[in-house]
Amino acid sequence: MHRTTGTVVVIYADAPLLRGETLQRLLAEHRASGAAVTLLTAILDDPRGYGRILRARNGAFRSIVEQKDASDAEKQVHEINSGVYCFRGRDLWPALQKLENKNKAQEYYLTDVVALIKGKVQTMLVADAKEILGINDRRQLAQAEHVMRERILDDLMSRGVTITDPRSTFVDADVSIGQDSVIHPFSTITGQTVVGEDCVIGPMTQIRDSSIGDGCRIERSHLERVKLAANVTVGPFSRLRPGTELGEGVHVGTHTEIKNSRIGAGSAVPHFSYLGDAVVGTNVNIGAGSITANWDGFQKNTTEIGDGAYVSCDTIFVAPVRIGSDATTAADTVVTKDVPAGSLAIGRADMKIVEGYTARRRARHGASKAAKK
Repeated sequence: MHRTTGTVVVIYADAPLLRGETLQRLLAEHRASGAAVTLLTAILDDPRGYGRILRARNGAFRSIVEQKDASDAEKQVHEINSGVYCFRGRDLWPALQKLENKNKAQEYYLTDVVALIKGKVQTMLVADAKEILGINDRRQLAQAEHVMRERILDDLMSRGVTITDPRSTFVDADVSIGQDSVIHPFSTITGQTVVGEDCVIGPMTQIRDSSIGDGCRIERSHLERVKLAANVTVGPFSRLRPGTELGEGVHVGTHTEIKNSRIGAGSAVPHFSYLGDAVVGTNVNIGAGSITANWDGFQKNTTEIGDGAYVSCDTIFVAPVRIGSDATTAADTVVTKDVPAGSLAIGRADMKIVEGYTARRRARHGASKAAKK
């Protein structure tokens, strides 16, 4: 094993909140002081479980005592050893060879190396004690996640993003959100998501691994692996599934599901519709209750709807099928074949009117009740 004579930095693997800036400052102070070892310390209100920093009356570092070996008086000390060290390599390796496990736990303490090193011991107090928090159980994991979430949201707010309630907002570290965007409560933005400027997200919105253009409005909806151009509105209560791409100015209303589909600029899917494996042109209106029947029992098929088409309510497209530009479908139509551009498609049975039906139904119901008595 190569034993460097230069600086050796030692950190715990279960302290994920430690900032890079803190390590850089520790390293700089270690080199500037010429110390054999520099310790990162912290002041904790509750120091239980941590090794205590013991000092002489003049404040100089004296030693480290572990919780298991500390006296009652020593346990009252609130300055603790964080477990982060900068060692001078030429002093570290000989001291490691001298380590013994003469303690109550019968363990080898790295802290004992500090006492074995013949040289100056320097300490640096961390500015934010939360940085050195370790994770040993699920409660501490939740605590660390809370701290990390606060950092992420604080950074976003410093960059001009409005978080209306940080306590109920969850944003991953890899997420990017543009200036002047607003994130409302109970919203979760995760993965490699990019949100543009001047967007309004939430409340109660989930976005994962998606690209959201400038000026979008997304309310009470779920988006996963989708791409939205600028000025798109979605929701409330809609779901955009992987592979969905919405052009500029598209409007997706309430209770709508779109999967693996491209919707052209200016088009609208206002409410209660399902589009799967569809290619929709620009300035198309999809009426309420319309769906693409994309699965034939063996494979997914595509529905194509041309620019400017008008799809009336409760239209069912039995894919594969193509609707030409400026075509229209009548309400309650089942489209089973291609519709030429500029045409009207009507695919429903003629309505029949049976006069006097209500009176006859009531008479039958009355006779039935009399027979049962």
